[in-house]
Amino acid sequence: MDSLYNWNDGTKIGVALTGLGIFFSGLGIVFFLDSALLTMGNLLFVAGVALVMGPARCKSFFLDRRRMRASICFFLGIFLVMLGWCFIGLIIQGFGGLNLFGNFFPMVVRVLESMPVIGNVMQLSAVQLLLEKLDLGRRRSV
Repeated sequence: MDSLYNWNDGTKIGVALTGLGIFFSGLGIVFFLDSALLTMGNLLFVAGVALVMGPARCKSFFLDRRRMRASICFFLGIFLVMLGWCFIGLIIQGFGGLNLFGNFFPMVVRVLESMPVIGNVMQLSAVQLLLEKLDLGRRRSV
């Protein structure tokens, strides 16, 4: 049976690693920019993205000429976090990450809206207003 997307074991592990990377990065921020947690989160996130996308697509994504400046900022930020310059590294990494992965945010919002509990929260008027302010709201056809 053909599906829209083939979820092989590498993809499942990649999604788990990406989630763990986001979790550890969040913990690193909560624990006052802990360098070890942020480094672990960054490495898990990058490894997870590489497994989800596959090596060829990952290479072409990060080394694309249009995304080169964002990729340099993203990886320079990771390197600075590893060196212990967490605050500056996170700012540079955040700039690069927003420019690299910013186009995926509307898709993430749609996935969150389809989830059982989170979907109800996403439908609240305050959340919808915030999403519209961030230009992530529903596109209304006229």
